[in-house]
Amino acid sequence: EGKIAVMLYSPWLVLCLLKICVAFTPTSSHHDKKIISHQRHDAAIMNHDEKLTPHRRHDQSIQETEWREYCTGCQRPRPQCLCDHRPRKKISLQTQVLILQHPVEFRRKTISTVPLLKLVLEHCQVLVGRSFDDPLEGIINNACADGRLPLLLFPGPDAITLEDPDAMEQLACSNESNVVRTTQSDMPHSPKYLLIIVDGTWTQAKRMLRSSPLLLERCHSIQFTGTSDRSIYDSIRKQPDTHCLSTLESCERTLQLLEPSNPKTKEASHYLLESLKAMVLTQMKYERVHLEKHPDLIRNVSKLKEKKERQQQLMTGSNGHDARYNNVTLPEGYTLRPLAESDARYVDSRWPFRSHKSLVTIEKQILADIVNATKFKSSTCLGIELDDALVACIIRHRNGSMGILHVDEEHRRFGLGEVLLKEATNALMLRKEDIFAFIIDGNKASEALFAKLGWEKATPLGKKGTGNRRAKRLWIYSLNEA
Repeated sequence: EGKIAVMLYSPWLVLCLLKICVAFTPTSSHHDKKIISHQRHDAAIMNHDEKLTPHRRHDQSIQETEWREYCTGCQRPRPQCLCDHRPRKKISLQTQVLILQHPVEFRRKTISTVPLLKLVLEHCQVLVGRSFDDPLEGIINNACADGRLPLLLFPGPDAITLEDPDAMEQLACSNESNVVRTTQSDMPHSPKYLLIIVDGTWTQAKRMLRSSPLLLERCHSIQFTGTSDRSIYDSIRKQPDTHCLSTLESCERTLQLLEPSNPKTKEASHYLLESLKAMVLTQMKYERVHLEKHPDLIRNVSKLKEKKERQQQLMTGSNGHDARYNNVTLPEGYTLRPLAESDARYVDSRWPFRSHKSLVTIEKQILADIVNATKFKSSTCLGIELDDALVACIIRHRNGSMGILHVDEEHRRFGLGEVLLKEATNALMLRKEDIFAFIIDGNKASEALFAKLGWEKATPLGKKGTGNRRAKRLWIYSLNEA
């Protein structure tokens, strides 16, 4: 028995027992490994599908994953609707417009200018692709049969410059030799063209021309001279050079040169440029809001600064002032101009009733006034600057009332406040909107200024408050006064 006990407690016996236990421990089988691998594969597929699902996040509900609503009139997102800046009925011109759009540009729908052309022009067709020989042959043949001369807007040494005195004669001679006349009727007295424009970057446009040799074989190349005016579109998308224009601006200028005597051309030009400016201002607004919510998306601070400078030039004019106020009488050195978004901090710092939310409110009001200025050709948020620094301001509140009329103390008694109030009042008169403001009882300087310019109290017999009981008194300006 003693020998048996020694054997049971010997180390080698303990090791043997451990090996036996390890041998009988259940491990994962080959079948189980297959199941695990399939599960991982399915999970990878699910993650891939989730990435492909648009507007879907793990913390979103079903209602939040729905697509955003689009305006049925302009086919743009509801907050970016441009229906107020397009004609009620599309404008029909003698010239037919054909846009050959690169697929990359087609995907940039919210900032592309091509959809705006279709909103304004009746005869406007868009083809998307990289090579267009197959559809172009039929389109050009039909145009020639209809008495139209196919023109390709693309600069080059052999292109006809439309500003040249004999440019129209050259096109007329080309029309007589190339356009197929019908046997039933002669050519119409007014010229008719098929204007083809390539929409894309310069690199994309050159590749599209190489892939579509029919363009150079059947079309006459035209061009126009450079312009000193900076492109409106440059404010949201930098152009290669200062003289470069967007597709819409190029089309608008070409139509003006091809049909200078057609009164509908000026109407079309007006709506094209106004809709473009409205789109640019809307994009600027939503880009600012997006970057404020997601500042980590800013990759290049210097480029963003340059972009904001270009946007500032758009809102205030390339030379720092608005030509509409050239005839306004001001002391030497002072300049009147519409307020820009960057001026909101100055306005907010001068407002005695500012709060932690007032800066954002003022910025919204200035942006809204900039958008309205494209429609009414007048601004109600104005400022006066001296040596590129604001010294006076006035804005229009959300409720429609005029307010925050302020002039820095060292610049008072020069009539700056009178100029601001007078110009803002005239702007509202042109819009035929209600003109009113609120002045706190006891503000004798404001009361005297408003009364001098024809404003009056809505309730002149109302009891005045004093001390903490001072109330905001309603002042109105009657259109009959003008």
